[in-house]
Amino acid sequence: MTLLAPALAAIVAVELLAAFLFALALVRRWADREYGVAALLCAAAGEHAWGSLLAARATQIAAAGAADRLAWLGLAATVPLCVHFGLAYGGIRPTLRLLWAPYGLAILGAVADLRGAFQEHVVATARTAGLVLGSLDAVHRVPLSGVLAHAALTAAAATALGLTARAYLAGKREGLAIVVGATMFLAAAIHDTVVAAGALAGGYLVDAGLAALAVGMLTTPSARYAAVAQELDRRTTELRTRTRELRRSYEDLRTAQEELVKKEQLAVVGELAAVIAHEVRNPLAIIANAVAGLRKQAISREDHETLLGILEEETTRLNRLVTDLLRYARPVNVQRSHFMLGDLLERALSFARTKRKTIQVELKRESHEGGLWGDANLLRQVFDNLIDNAVQAMGSSGTLTVRMRSESAHGVSGIAVDIIDTGEGMDTQVRSRARDPFFTTRPSGTGLGLAIVDRIVDAHGGQFAIDSRAGEGTTVTVFLPHGSASEPPQSRGRPSKPTSDPPGSTRATG
Repeated sequence: MTLLAPALAAIVAVELLAAFLFALALVRRWADREYGVAALLCAAAGEHAWGSLLAARATQIAAAGAADRLAWLGLAATVPLCVHFGLAYGGIRPTLRLLWAPYGLAILGAVADLRGAFQEHVVATARTAGLVLGSLDAVHRVPLSGVLAHAALTAAAATALGLTARAYLAGKREGLAIVVGATMFLAAAIHDTVVAAGALAGGYLVDAGLAALAVGMLTTPSARYAAVAQELDRRTTELRTRTRELRRSYEDLRTAQEELVKKEQLAVVGELAAVIAHEVRNPLAIIANAVAGLRKQAISREDHETLLGILEEETTRLNRLVTDLLRYARPVNVQRSHFMLGDLLERALSFARTKRKTIQVELKRESHEGGLWGDANLLRQVFDNLIDNAVQAMGSSGTLTVRMRSESAHGVSGIAVDIIDTGEGMDTQVRSRARDPFFTTRPSGTGLGLAIVDRIVDAHGGQFAIDSRAGEGTTVTVFLPHGSASEPPQSRGRPSKPTSDPPGSTRATG
């Protein structure tokens, strides 16, 4: 008896501490519901050990009986909680279908205990050793209800061991201590069942088994943390390795990109040189022939004038090529000022009326907010180029409609200008390359007109789109934000080049 009380007191302390720590872990991590079940299980085990301690130290039968009744209540509670913990830890959702039997059995056991069903056991053994770690020379005679209670506890311990062992084998390596504790608990439960049946002389070991289970469960959070820390270290090392590999890949990619940029620049320079050589060689050849003709002694006045006209025409062509090249190559510097877009369109259309009097020209103002902040000279180049393309696409007759309307794009308000012609339109291939530098369908064009238009519109924070189909004319839309005196709204991206044939026109691009 001298060693029994300190042992039970230590068991009570360990189990109540475990219950407190599990409750704290549940509060900090509510998703781990098995911590809550473990806290209740440790509390029930602590109650049983406390009752056993009181019974062992009792000097009167009545006090021993009350303590024993308290111990039996804790024992009844451990039966369903063992099963519940095993299910939760094993990853099986504890449903009412699985838990009604153990919890119902626990309620019946608690009621039987309160009605004194186990009282005969206490009267016969209270003076010998109590319920736990009793004297080894005592032979206990308990009623059938007590034997059944220990058998139920044995079944619960076996269930908990099976479920936790299954979880351990499935990958929960931190559960080894629980498996060991559950094994010791099952061994103690089997021993106590044999003792309760009177087949073996000795004391009860259930409190020692429950303490072993509690200690095993108590190692779970720390073991889980250690496993997570180890996994985190492994992932960190792997991430560092991949980061170094990614850095090397990035350096290789940057080197390859620099090489590609150099090659692209050389390709662009080569293409530019080829285009310029092609565009310059023909006028130079014509100029050389004209000069050779002018050097002849016997040349009529009429031929002389013709050759001079050829020289002037080819010189103008070369000058236009150089001018377009300079416009395309030089950065677009927007000198912002406030102007009325409708007046600018009227001046651009007046030139079209004088150039082709057989073409009907119409300006539709659907927006009364014609004021913009931008560079009027640059935008005049835009609309002169687009209107000239439209006029040339229609040939000798047709209708040119310029429509000005209020519009917003990506949350930015502004003005959209639609330039609509009734020309031959563009097929898919021509339309997809219309913005490319040096691409043109006009014999006298440089192929830089729409490329320059695109750059100027983008510098104003606007958007430029071509809507065309072969044989159905073309609609070119230029969206310009209202802007401000300081900076125009940033462009949110140009519309992608169409891949199918939307409504619109093939137009010779210059």
